[in-house]
Amino acid sequence: MAEWRGHHSKWQPNERHKTVTQMLQMPTTATTATATARTRTATTQCHAIKASSCSNNNNNNNRSHCHLRQRQRHPFVTSTSTLTLLLSLAATAAIATATAAAAAAAAASTSASSSTSNVGKPGNLNGGNSGCSLSEFNCSNGRCVPLSKFCNNNNDCGDGSDEPRFCTRCNRTYYGDIGQTYALELHRPKQDRVPFVCVLTFTAAGGQHGDVVQVTLDSFTIGRFTSYVHEGCPDGFMQIAESARTPIGGMWCGSSWGPVLFYSETRSLIFTIKLNRLARDQSGYNFDFRIRYKVLSKDSSVTRYGGIKLAELNQWHNRSSFLNQQQQQHTQQQQQQQQQSGQEDFTNSSGARSDRYGQDFSLFSAYANNKTFMDSLEKPLIKDEHNYTEPKYYLGDLIPGTYCSRIFSDCDKKPCRLQSPNYPGIYPRNLTCYYAVRQHDVPHGKHALILVKQPKGNLVWISTQETAGSSNKMSPSPSGSGDKDKKFEPKLKTWNDCDYIQDYVTVYDGYTTRDPIILKFCGGGQAVPAAVSSGPELLVEFSTSPFGTFTGTSSQLLPLYGFQLEVEVQFVDIQSPTYSKNKKPCEFWIRGAGRGILENPKHSLAPNSTCLYHLQGMGVFKTFDHLSLSRRTNSQSGLHQPLSRFKVWISVLKFNLDPEFGQIDETSVGAIGVLQTQEDCSGMLRIWDGTLRDAPVCKDLNCISETSSYSALGHYAHNTTNVIARFCRGTIPRTCDRSNINETYARPCTISESYVSSSDAITLELRNTESTVLRPLDFKLKYEFIDLHQDGLPQGGGELDCNRKFVSSLMDRKDPAIFRSVRNIFLFGRGGTRHLKCVYRFEALRGERVRIKLRKVTTSNRPCYARLDEDINRSFCYGDTNVRVEIFERPYPDSILLHRGCVCNSSNQTHLPVEYTSTGRDVEVHFIAHNMTTLDDPDTANFEGMFEFVKAPTSCKDGRRKFGPSGTIDMTFGDIECRSRPWLIEPSNGNKFLYVRLKAIFLSKHNPKKTLNATHLQTNSWRCETKSRAVLTTSEGLTIVACPLSPDSNAYEFVEIFSSGWNERPNFALINRSKAISVEFLRPSNGEYTFNWMELVPRPTLSIAEDCQFKCAELGACVNASVWCDGVRHCPSGDDEAFLQCSALMKLPAEILATLCLLFVLSCCAFAAFAYKKIKRKLRGSSVLQTRLKSLSSMDTAVLDEKEVIC
Repeated sequence: MAEWRGHHSKWQPNERHKTVTQMLQMPTTATTATATARTRTATTQCHAIKASSCSNNNNNNNRSHCHLRQRQRHPFVTSTSTLTLLLSLAATAAIATATAAAAAAAAASTSASSSTSNVGKPGNLNGGNSGCSLSEFNCSNGRCVPLSKFCNNNNDCGDGSDEPRFCTRCNRTYYGDIGQTYALELHRPKQDRVPFVCVLTFTAAGGQHGDVVQVTLDSFTIGRFTSYVHEGCPDGFMQIAESARTPIGGMWCGSSWGPVLFYSETRSLIFTIKLNRLARDQSGYNFDFRIRYKVLSKDSSVTRYGGIKLAELNQWHNRSSFLNQQQQQHTQQQQQQQQQSGQEDFTNSSGARSDRYGQDFSLFSAYANNKTFMDSLEKPLIKDEHNYTEPKYYLGDLIPGTYCSRIFSDCDKKPCRLQSPNYPGIYPRNLTCYYAVRQHDVPHGKHALILVKQPKGNLVWISTQETAGSSNKMSPSPSGSGDKDKKFEPKLKTWNDCDYIQDYVTVYDGYTTRDPIILKFCGGGQAVPAAVSSGPELLVEFSTSPFGTFTGTSSQLLPLYGFQLEVEVQFVDIQSPTYSKNKKPCEFWIRGAGRGILENPKHSLAPNSTCLYHLQGMGVFKTFDHLSLSRRTNSQSGLHQPLSRFKVWISVLKFNLDPEFGQIDETSVGAIGVLQTQEDCSGMLRIWDGTLRDAPVCKDLNCISETSSYSALGHYAHNTTNVIARFCRGTIPRTCDRSNINETYARPCTISESYVSSSDAITLELRNTESTVLRPLDFKLKYEFIDLHQDGLPQGGGELDCNRKFVSSLMDRKDPAIFRSVRNIFLFGRGGTRHLKCVYRFEALRGERVRIKLRKVTTSNRPCYARLDEDINRSFCYGDTNVRVEIFERPYPDSILLHRGCVCNSSNQTHLPVEYTSTGRDVEVHFIAHNMTTLDDPDTANFEGMFEFVKAPTSCKDGRRKFGPSGTIDMTFGDIECRSRPWLIEPSNGNKFLYVRLKAIFLSKHNPKKTLNATHLQTNSWRCETKSRAVLTTSEGLTIVACPLSPDSNAYEFVEIFSSGWNERPNFALINRSKAISVEFLRPSNGEYTFNWMELVPRPTLSIAEDCQFKCAELGACVNASVWCDGVRHCPSGDDEAFLQCSALMKLPAEILATLCLLFVLSCCAFAAFAYKKIKRKLRGSSVLQTRLKSLSSMDTAVLDEKEVIC
C-alpha cells in the first residue's frame, strides 16, 4: 500500500477520479463502521464497498481476513434491496458531504502506498495511468483493458495485473463505451463453494458511456425450472433489479439456448445469480452463464425512449480525449471551485436534464458530463423545431412509489404507447403493472372512447404455454432446427390459454379492476385487435408469474419481448346510441317520432354480455283530436282510433358475426364457392315485438316456450311480446342490404324485406358469449317510428287511407284548429308508394263558411314556388307541381269542385300564409304527390294549416246554377253581399262544351296543366274602370282574371273561355270530365256588367260527314239553333245575328225561294230592259230636234209642231 500511495502522491486526480473516489472512499470513521457492520454479516464474497474498506486498511491481518472470507464463501444472505440501498446511501452521502469526502480522499491519496499488490479491486480505481476511461481497467504497466477482461483467466494486461490471486468477476460494476460490445462469463463454481452468490452491476454513466444498458444472454443454465407459480427454482435462480427502484423479486432458472435481451429502464441493471445446488445430468452441469453487454445512447434507443422525431441531432463528442488534453490546465481551477462551492454542477450535453424516469444519475456521468467541459465547447444551440429532439411517442408518467405503473392523459393530442417494462427486452418476473389511460379534454357534445390495439403482430410477444411446453425441446439436436420451426408458430392466445404461465395483459373497460374485462391475451406474432372502452377511462394490467424460464430461440420466436400497444381516442356524439352510459346493464333507450340508423356499440363488449335497445314511438305535440273533437265523436262516427299512435319499422341492412378468433372465415366465397350452412348463435340479434324490462333467459333460441312470461309493459299489456326475427351467423333472414350500396337512391325497402311492430315499441336484444374484441359482432339497421295519427275523422278505413273530414256539427269548440298532412311513411316514396293523394274535407253547417289558412308548406326535391295574384288574393303554383297543396270549393251540394288556389314551396320563395274563405259550405284541401322517389318522405313533403268555421254574412237564396244552350247573366244582380258567389254554368249533357264571352280587359291567365302556367298583362290594370274583377274558372283549374267593362264602354275588348277539353279533342278520356264553367264577380260594385254563354259541339272533322246547320265558323263549332238570331251576339264574328241568317225570306222552302228568286230575276231583267229602252229613245229624240232647228234657222222657216217628236 505504501508503494501505491507513493505513486498516487504524484498524480493529480481529474474530475472523474475524484467523484468515483468520493463514492467509494468514505471518511475513515464511516468506513470503519461500515466494515465492522459488514464483518458481522455472514456473506460469501466482498461487496465493492467492502473491498474498498479492506484495501484502504494498512493492517495486513485485516486484508488477509478479507481474503479469507472470500475463500470461505459463506452463504450470501444480503438481498438485492440491501445492495441497492447501500449504493443509494453512498451516492447520497457523496453529494451531501462533498467537501469532507474530497478532503478525506486527498488525505488518503497522500498516505497511500505505491504498491500494486491490491487484488480486491481493479487498478483504474486505485490510481495509475490517468488516460484509462471509466469502462477500462488500469493495468500496472499503464495499459488499459476493458473491465470485462478482468479476471477472465487471460493475461490481457501482459503483466498479470488483471488476473490477481483470488480475483472474481462478481460484486463489481461494469461500464462501457458506446459502440463497444463486451463479453462476460461466470465459471461454474466448485462443489465446496455452493451456495454460490454473484452480483453483477452494469451501469450507463451517460455521455459516451451511454444512457441505456443492453445485456444479452448467450448461454444460460441455472438450476432447474419446475413451476411458474410455486417454488419454481429450487436449485438456483437469477434476479434482475433496477437501480433506484424497489426490487420485485422475480426469478429465472432452467436452461436457454439462443440470445435473450435485457434493456434497462434506468441507468443500471443489477444481476444477482444464486446457485443452491450443483448437479449434473446427461446434458451437463446445471450452471452456465455467458453474456454480452453494451451501452446505448438515448438517441439510438428509439424504442426505450419512445422513438425520436426527425430532427437534426447533436453529435456525441469524444470527451475522454478532450479531458486528457485539458486536464493539466484545468485541474487547479477545478479543485478551487470544489473547495469553494462544495458541490459540482453536472449537465448532459445531449439535452437530457435528468433521467427519463426522474432519477438523477449525475454521479455516474461526472466524468463525461460536467459544466467545465460544456463551457469549453461551442455555444449551445437554442432549442427550436429544427434542432430539438423529443420523443416521438408518449410513454406515460410513472406513478410514484410503483415499479412500472403509468398514467396517460389526453392521448388525442399526442401519440401514446403502452410498453411493457424493459421493452423491447425481456420483461421482469413477479410483476404487475397498471397503465391507466384517461381523456380529460372532451369537446362539447361529444363522448370519448379509449382504444388500444397493435396492428403489427411482431411488436407483441408474451410467454405462452406452447413455448413453455416446447422449452424442453429447444436444445440443439443433430437433426437440425427445421422441424422445431415447423412445429411452433407464433400465435396470440386469449383468456384461459394464458393461465398456465400467468403472463398476460388484461384490458378493463374502466379505471379499476372491478370493471368488466374486455380482453385478456398473451403470446404474439399476430395483430392485437382493437379494444375500445365505453367511456373516457381504460385500464391495462400486465401481470407476470413469480418464476420463469427463457424459452425459444431467435429462429423460433420474435426478437422482441413484451408488448407495445397503440392508444387512440375516438369521439362520438353524446346523445347517440353508440355507447352504453352504464356498463351494467347495457341498455339503450330511443324514443321519439323520427328515424335513424342504429349500429352496434362502438365500444367492446365483455363476454356474456347482453345489450337491450328499447325503441318506442312518442308524440311531441298535441293533436287536433285532443283540442277540438268532442268525446262523442267516436261513438257518433262509429269508428275507432288505433290502439297506439306509432308503430316501429325495422329494416336490417347488415348483420355479421366474425368466425372464432384465429380461424378462417368459412363464409368467404373462394374458388370452390363453399358457404357456411351451420348456424352459429354465439352472437345474435333478436327482435322482440314489444317492450322488455330485463334480458330474457330462454331455453331455446326463439324463446317460444317462454313467450307467455314476457309480456309488454304499460297500457299495451294485452299484446304478447314475442320474437319476430333472429339473426345468427349462417342464417339468411329478411334483410334490405341493397341500401348499403346506395342508401339514397336504392329501391325502397318493402314490408316483405323488413319488420313492423304491432304496437308502439320494439326491443332489440344483442347477445354475445365471446368478447367482441376477438369476435366482432356488427349490425346495422334502419328504424323509423311510423306516425299513424291523422287529424280529423276518417272518410274510409284502414291505416293507409289518408282521406279525412272535419265536420262542424261534431265539434264542441269553434275556435281555429290545426290540421296537418299525413306522416305514415308507407304512403310516401321512401315507403314504397309512388303516388299519393289525400283529401281533407271540411263540412260547415247552413249559414257557415269555411276559412282555410295554410301557414307551412314544404315540397322539397322539386323546384316549385307559389305566387299570390293580388287582383283576386289567390295563390298559384309555378314550376314542378308534382307535389302540391290545392284548395277546392264545392259551391253546391252535388256540383263539381272548383279550383281556388295552389301552394308549393321548395325554396322559401312562396308567399305564406295563404288564406281562403269559401262562399259555400264545403271546402276540400288536396295534398297531392306524383312520381315520388326514395327521397320523398313526410319530412320533405308536408303541410300544416288551420281551419275555422265562420258565419256567413247573409243568407243568399238566389240560384246561381245555370243550365241551357245559352244565356246572358247580369253579374250585378242581387244583394251586394251575395254578388261574390260564383255563377256555375253547366252544359245540358256531357257531350257538349260551353263557351263564355265577357266584355272585359284581360289581366292574367293561370293554367295548372302547364309548367309555366301564367300569362300576365300587368300594364292593363290601370285601364280598368272599376276595382271589381271577373274570374272565369274551368273544372280543370284554368283561371282567367279580367276587368269587366260596361256594355256602353268605348273599348272593344272581350275575354272568352271554353270548357275543359275543348282544345284536346278527340280524346276518349273527356267522356267523364266535367265541362262546367264558374264565373265569379269579386269585389262587387254597382254597374252593368254582363256575360253570355252558349253550348258548343265540335264540327265534324271528316269531309264526307254532314256539316251542322248552325255554326260559328271562327270557333269551328256547331251551336244550338236557339242562339241563332236571338238578338245577342254569341259568335265572335256575329254570324249568328247576320241579316242573311236572320231574314224571314230565308226561312221559306227552297222551291218557293227558287221561284221567287226566278221572278225577282225576271222582274229585274224586264225593268232593266224597259229602262234601257226609255233611255235610248230619249237620246234619239234629242238628236232629230237639233237637226230641224238648224235647218229652220238657216231657212228662216216657221216653227213646226214637235209633239210628234218629243215623247
